[in-house]
Amino acid sequence: MDRAKLADAKALLYGQPIDTFIAERDVLVKQIRVKGDRNLANEVKALRKPSAIAAEVNQIVRADPDGIELILQAAALLRAAQAGALDGSSINTSELQQQYREAIRALAQSAPNKRAEVRAALEAATIDEASNEDLRSGCLVVVPTPVSMFGTAAQSSDKATTPPQEQVDELAERRARRRTRDKAEQADANETAKRDKANAEAEAEQQRVAEAELQRDKEAEAKAARTKAAQEQRVRKRKQAKLKKAHREAVRAHLAALDDEQTATSALEQAQQHVAKADDERETLEQALAAAVERSAQATVEHRAAEKAGADARDRAAAAEAEVETLAAAIDAVTTSESA
Repeated sequence: MDRAKLADAKALLYGQPIDTFIAERDVLVKQIRVKGDRNLANEVKALRKPSAIAAEVNQIVRADPDGIELILQAAALLRAAQAGALDGSSINTSELQQQYREAIRALAQSAPNKRAEVRAALEAATIDEASNEDLRSGCLVVVPTPVSMFGTAAQSSDKATTPPQEQVDELAERRARRRTRDKAEQADANETAKRDKANAEAEAEQQRVAEAELQRDKEAEAKAARTKAAQEQRVRKRKQAKLKKAHREAVRAHLAALDDEQTATSALEQAQQHVAKADDERETLEQALAAAVERSAQATVEHRAAEKAGADARDRAAAAEAEVETLAAAIDAVTTSESA
């Protein structure tokens, strides 16, 4: 699982008002589940609602990140200095401890209420190194159990600079604050447990209702699918009937076309025979015409020759007639001359 995404989810949720934490968490879980990241959704679902004091601390820390960083740095320096003191170093931790407390007091002043509880919570969370990161990011869930102020070295320094009566008063005040804080945190924890239980039951009921609705939706979808399938089946049957009818009509039309084609083929063959016969007749007539033309031409030639022969004969007849007449005249002349 992506730890950065979980850190983002924590930063978002623990910045919300405490009264809306559960509702906002449930909404975020549903959104993550919709995206398909069930592991992250389970991690976010397991995030606990912060106690009232922890929520107060988260708000002021988020409002002043530089202030909490200063406190954590001061706590780290104080721990380092005390470690040196425990090892026999002569470093006096009183000044560092005073700076640390002043930084906590200054940050706690921004709390709208319960400033003493907020100050004590800041001390406990900075002393508990395991809580430092949640404190820094404003994602503190519960205030860790308070311990003595940074161990024996710090207590020795306080005893050297603080009067005994003030130490007793401060100790009594701390114990009173601790009892008050413990009671408040226990009450918050009880209330949180009750709310978590109620929310869990409500969520379970919502889950049951959602599952029932999902089942009904699935059944409705299945019924709709069956109805749609039946309708589609009926439509397919109607289409098949239409297609079969159209196929039968197409077959009849095809057979009729085949008959027409056969009839047309027979008619074509007869027409082709007629054309062939006509072609033969035309060829015979053309041959006869050619012969007639040839005979006509020959007759014409013969006619012309006959006309010429006739003309020649007439000319010869005329010449012969003239000669006859000439001879006859000569004969008459001779005859006349003999008679005289």
